[in-house]
Amino acid sequence: MAKKQDFASKVAKAQKTGLSCAVCGDVYSFVKKERAYFSEESQSWKYEVRNVKVCKCNENEVYA
Repeated sequence: MAKKQDFASKVAKAQKTGLSCAVCGDVYSFVKKERAYFSEESQSWKYEVRNVKVCKCNENEVYA
């Protein structure tokens, strides 16, 4: 049977293999950030979706 995976083992695995910040050493978590803008070409509102890396250093800038 397969081994059950709990949240603690997922976090431990992410800290070993995940991308970490060079400044604070924390593992990045990825957040989708959406921005609405008005397109002059099509005369309609559009959305831009980006994946942003968040750690302790820049979470105030991203969430503000």
